Amino acid sequence: MVKSLSVKTVGLSLAALMAQALPLSAQSLLEAAPVVTRAQPGASEAILSTRAAPVEPEENKLAGLVPFEQSAPSYRLAGEDDLGRFTFNLSAEQVALGGSLSLPYRNAVSVLPDTSVMDVSVNGRPAGTFRIASPNDFKPELIKVAGALLKPGRNEVTLRARQFHRVDCSLEATYELWSELDPKTSGFIAAKSDGFNFFDDVLTVARTDAGLTDVRLILPQTATAEMLNDAAPVLQTLALFMNRDDLSVSVGDKPGTGPGIDLYVSTEKTRALLGGASTAAAIPYGLSVADAGERGRAMVSLRGATRAEISSQLLAAIRGPLKESLDSGIFATGTGTIRADASSQYQLSDTGYETRVFSGRLSRTDFNMVMPADFYPADYDTIGIRLFAATSPGLKRTAQLLVRVNDKVVTSYPFRNIEGEQFEGKLIELPLRAFHPGENKVELLAEVPMVSDDVCAPEARNDAQPRFILLKNTEITVPALARISRLPDIAALAGNAYPYADGKPFDIFVERPDGQSVGAALTMLSRLALSARNPLNANIRLSAAIPTEGRNALVIKTDKEFAELGSAGKSEFPLNDFSDETGAALADTDPFKTAAISDEAMLQAVAVSPGTDDADALLDAFKKSTTQPDALSWTARIGNWFSIGGARFAQWLNYDDGANKTLALKPDQSLLTLSQIPSPEGSATWTVLHARSPRDVALGVRRLVEPAVWSRLDGGSAEIETASLSVNTMPAGTHFIAGMTDKSPANIRRLAAAWFSDNFQFYVLLIVASMGIFGVWLGRAVPRKGVRSDQ
Repeated sequence: MVKSLSVKTVGLSLAALMAQALPLSAQSLLEAAPVVTRAQPGASEAILSTRAAPVEPEENKLAGLVPFEQSAPSYRLAGEDDLGRFTFNLSAEQVALGGSLSLPYRNAVSVLPDTSVMDVSVNGRPAGTFRIASPNDFKPELIKVAGALLKPGRNEVTLRARQFHRVDCSLEATYELWSELDPKTSGFIAAKSDGFNFFDDVLTVARTDAGLTDVRLILPQTATAEMLNDAAPVLQTLALFMNRDDLSVSVGDKPGTGPGIDLYVSTEKTRALLGGASTAAAIPYGLSVADAGERGRAMVSLRGATRAEISSQLLAAIRGPLKESLDSGIFATGTGTIRADASSQYQLSDTGYETRVFSGRLSRTDFNMVMPADFYPADYDTIGIRLFAATSPGLKRTAQLLVRVNDKVVTSYPFRNIEGEQFEGKLIELPLRAFHPGENKVELLAEVPMVSDDVCAPEARNDAQPRFILLKNTEITVPALARISRLPDIAALAGNAYPYADGKPFDIFVERPDGQSVGAALTMLSRLALSARNPLNANIRLSAAIPTEGRNALVIKTDKEFAELGSAGKSEFPLNDFSDETGAALADTDPFKTAAISDEAMLQAVAVSPGTDDADALLDAFKKSTTQPDALSWTARIGNWFSIGGARFAQWLNYDDGANKTLALKPDQSLLTLSQIPSPEGSATWTVLHARSPRDVALGVRRLVEPAVWSRLDGGSAEIETASLSVNTMPAGTHFIAGMTDKSPANIRRLAAAWFSDNFQFYVLLIVASMGIFGVWLGRAVPRKGVRSDQ
């Protein structure tokens, strides 16, 4: 369902209006201290490192490059036929002069260069084609684009990679095929670049060498929570306006360096604290954009006499100069995502998919489906896909359609007719249990092998003979959903910013008020605003977490000793950026693990003291190592067999492969832990980010909000390992109810069905008990009434 324009505008202006009503705080932010040298987290700091100093990357920026707005995961095209969509912004003058697309790429060594090609179109019209033939390193590729193909504002580039294997014609070999662009140098090279003069020019800000969009909030050394709350709505609106999911927010009293944005939000009180700094003195009234002084860096400022004036100016900008880019960015349709609602119907065309003929062995079509935050996944209904497609004659009998949800196959449909067949709305049902609240990745995989593939002669392949076609009017039907808010659920947090996106005010507690902790809090706030597609009504507080009746909170927590340093007025950690070594560590790691968590461990995750041993785990290991299987009684063996069988059935029921099991979060051993718990008074929810130091909080949050990590968060809690920066997600052992807005009989019936599907043992017992009661009644009633005979 598409929101009306007025609803969008009102939603975006929430941040501007709520800023006026937030309570003021006079607690000061700690001053920056001299830089403290520290080894990589988890490494010894007592011995000098023998590693060579990191080599500074060579400057490889193209003059006039307007980068694509998409983040790093979008730059990889995999399989035999894959599409990539990228957007960039141009002014009217740049459109008139035209330019070139910069598409540096590399590909897998298995890609056959003779016939593998990349087709390029701009705004739906062909712009060029080039062969895919660069297995060793990124190869520069420039495609001239005339002004006739461009338009002022956002432009869309579509890349279609059609690539084939050199020697292997099996279905498995298609997974080895890939091509990827270089995110640092991909984009549009404009013939003219005048810097940053208008609001839309901010959309052209380049990324850092770490692949991040840097936003630096400029504050005085004596900054307060009041100043942070003045700036929070502006920061969130900027994040929504840019529509980039790789924002990294830092705070400091001096402008940043390199590509990025320096953000100034000032009232007269703030200007007085900033003193006579030349930059502060030059800030004009109202919302404005200008060059920051360093090439490639923009300055965005909002100045008003009071918070109320800042709010009104921000609201005017949202309704005026920012509106068009908001509509074409964060609110645009056809961007590969369906925001599902109960009892609704969609088509593949709603994701931006266009019908195309496929002549390879494995056709892949994927899209994201964002389910409601209070959706209860269970087996009480199914999501229906009505397939409009066709297959060609000559396919093997093993041809089939597979549907994967969140990287797990949930259903299949065989293409049995070797003469070819046409599907006019063939219903394929997907179990609701396979989905979760928030973002879900859905893939339609058509395996269409032919007998000729067994010969494996690439030169004999006939690309003119199609094997499969999937029409864009294929329908996705979402049934009536059971609605109840169950927490913990970090998938709902990542996908819908739940429970903070309902417009109600909530608190962000920064327990140690230093620059890195505050930067981590603002980074999380910006990422949650993008997930909610709306500014959030947050009140930043520089203090220990204090429960308030019915008020949710996001808690940035460090170990007690660091909080004591902060309260004593000492500053142990600087207000500086990450080192190059830290950035390299982030760039080189991409593992993602899943695990399980016990009930009490989830609820007590933030209270575990350093050095605590997991006694239950040690005891369990001891029992397993000392038990003699031959000495078990038959009763023990049967009980053990039922226990193992029940555990395996539960894994199958929940699409859980059981890999990488751990017992609990270990805040004293992890770089960062994320958990959701009931607030101490029990009427609200706290999301707690815990680390040992402010530096670890900043590094952990930066890792957590990476697009590839954030979109895959699921379960009840998560941790980031100190040494490898791997992300482990852990299912919640139990859930607590955070609320139920739909109390209709129909929803209660669906909730009951969902509960019985999760607890099928009670359902079986209920059926058996009902049969037993009926048997007893029948045994007593028949002798009393006797047997009636018509003879």
